[in-house]
Amino acid sequence: MEKYRVKVGNRNTKLGNQIPNINLPAGCTCREDAPCAKLCYAMRGNFRFKGVQNRAMENLMAWESDPIQFEKDIAYQTSLSKYVRWHSSGDIPDMDYLKMMCRVAMEVKETNYLCFTKKYELVNQFLADGNTIPDNLTIVFSAWGDWIPDNPYNLPMAWVKLKKEDTDIPENARECPSFCGNCAATSNSCWKLKHGESVYFKQH
Repeated sequence: MEKYRVKVGNRNTKLGNQIPNINLPAGCTCREDAPCAKLCYAMRGNFRFKGVQNRAMENLMAWESDPIQFEKDIAYQTSLSKYVRWHSSGDIPDMDYLKMMCRVAMEVKETNYLCFTKKYELVNQFLADGNTIPDNLTIVFSAWGDWIPDNPYNLPMAWVKLKKEDTDIPENARECPSFCGNCAATSNSCWKLKHGESVYFKQH
């Protein structure tokens, strides 16, 4: 069987070159009823380049073929970074992957990890089973229009200000400044979101 190794990128124009990101393929790792599917930014622009798509798929294959090595590679490749983004493209594939994300954060304590997800059932079940999310891993539930995740543990929320319809965004939600490179280290960054807090993005 062919050996795949995970590739951590650092050339995302929104994140900046100093913030590594771990991508998986959009669509097959996302929830089947994802409300953003038709307007997904990870299906457009640079994400459509064959090389970008191939790297995302190879990352998924690396996880599926050798999850132990995948975990070691992620921990090693992100250990010198202050801020890391899980999944500019794609989403948490399964419960084992979520547990792996938490183990990486617990091992690499000086790195701050961020993950937006619509796989809220996985996270809710993980917490219901008595597990905890490390302090240096911020998991943010992503809403879309009137599609709002069930959030019994009051995790941070992300909202999208849609172009063609009103969205009931909380009044206290902070607006994303659009470039993480200038924001990540500030007190208002998504990496610093706490329980009950929200951020909103303009549709892109």
